[in-house]
Amino acid sequence: MSALIKWSLGLILATAVTSLALMDTGQVSMVWHDWVIETSLTFAIAMVLAGFLAVYVVIRLLIGIWHFPAYWRNRRELKRFNQTETSLSKGMIALEYGDWHQAEKQLAKMAKTSHAGLIHYLNAAKMAHNQGANDRQARYLEQARQAFPEESVTIGLVESRLITETDPEMALVILAEIHQQSPKNTVILNEYAQLLEAQAHWESLAQLLPELRKTKALDKSALLSLESRLIAGKLSHTQDLANLELLWQPLTHAQKLNPVILAEYIEQKIHFSDWQGLSEWIEKSLSKQWDDRLAYQYGRIDFGPAFTHLKHAEKWLKQQPHNPVLFLTLGRLACRGQLWGQARHYFTESLQLRPELETFHAMAKCYEAEGLESEAALIYKEAILQLEDKSPSRSKAP
Repeated sequence: MSALIKWSLGLILATAVTSLALMDTGQVSMVWHDWVIETSLTFAIAMVLAGFLAVYVVIRLLIGIWHFPAYWRNRRELKRFNQTETSLSKGMIALEYGDWHQAEKQLAKMAKTSHAGLIHYLNAAKMAHNQGANDRQARYLEQARQAFPEESVTIGLVESRLITETDPEMALVILAEIHQQSPKNTVILNEYAQLLEAQAHWESLAQLLPELRKTKALDKSALLSLESRLIAGKLSHTQDLANLELLWQPLTHAQKLNPVILAEYIEQKIHFSDWQGLSEWIEKSLSKQWDDRLAYQYGRIDFGPAFTHLKHAEKWLKQQPHNPVLFLTLGRLACRGQLWGQARHYFTESLQLRPELETFHAMAKCYEAEGLESEAALIYKEAILQLEDKSPSRSKAP
C-alpha cells in the first residue's frame, strides 16, 4: 500500500513539472558585464535545483571522504571481531570434542587482537596443560600477564590450579601472593585452605582459619569439618606421646568424640603403644555416630578383656549387619579371646562381603595361634589366588 502511494505522488509530481515546463511562464535575463543570458523561467528554476543538488552531492562526498578513515577502521574492527568470535567458537567446539591441540591452536590464534584476549590466553594455557606442554602453558600465562596486568589475581588463580599437581609448593606461593592482593576473595581463600590441607601445612592453615570464619568462605558445616581435619592433622604429626597429650587435653568433649579427630588420636596412641582408655573412647563415639575407621581400630587395641569387648562389639551388628570391617574386628576380638570357632565365622563373613588381604592375614594368624599351621597355610594360599585374580596385568583366558 505504501509503495502505491509513493508511486502515485511521484506521478503527480512528474505531471506537475511537465505541465510547468510546457506552460509559457516567461523569461529570465541575467547580465554580467558584456554577457547577457536569457532563458525561460522553468529552465532557470531547474538549473537552480540542479545546482542545489550538485552542492548537496559535493558536500556529502566531502563528508564521506572525511569520515572514510574512521569507517575503514570500524570495518576492520568488525572484521577482526568476527574473526576472534569464530576462533573462540571453533576453540570451544574442539574443547568439547576433547581435541586439545586444535582447541589450543584456535584459542591462541586471535588472542592478541581479541577484546576477550584473557579468555583466549587462559583457555589456551589449559589446553597446553592437558597436553603436558608446560612451556607453552607458561608462555600463554606470561602473555596474559603482559596484556592484562590488571587481571593478575585471575591469572594467578588459574596458574595455581594448573601447577598444583606438578609443583604444589609453587602453587601455594602463588595463592599466598594473590590472597594478599585480594584478601576478601572467598574463592581464593577456599582454594588456599584446600591446598594447605593437602600439603599438610597445618600451622599455616590454623592461621588462615579466622579469615575463613570472618569472610564466610565456607558454610558452617564445611568450616567445622575443616577444623576437625586440622586438629586431626596436627595430631598425626606429633613426634612423641607428650606432645600428643598436649594437643589432646585442651579439646572439648565433643571434639574428642568427633570420629575424624578421635581416629587420628587413637592411631597415634597405638603407634606409641599406649592403649589405656582407647576402647572406652571408641565405644562412646560409636554410640553417637558410626565410623568404619574407629570400628576397625577397636579390633586392633590389644588391651583389656577381649571377651567383654567382643560382647560389646556384637551389639553393633544390629545397626551394621553387613559391614565387613565390623566382622573383621569381631574376628580379631574372638581370636584374642581364643573363641576359635566364632573367630573363623566372623572372618569368613567379612571375606564373603569384601575379600581383603588383611582379613586373610588375620584369619591365618588366628589359625596359627590355635596351632593349626596347615590351615593357616591354606588361607595364605587362598589370599595369593585372590591377589592374582585381582591383578590388572593378569591375561584373560581365550
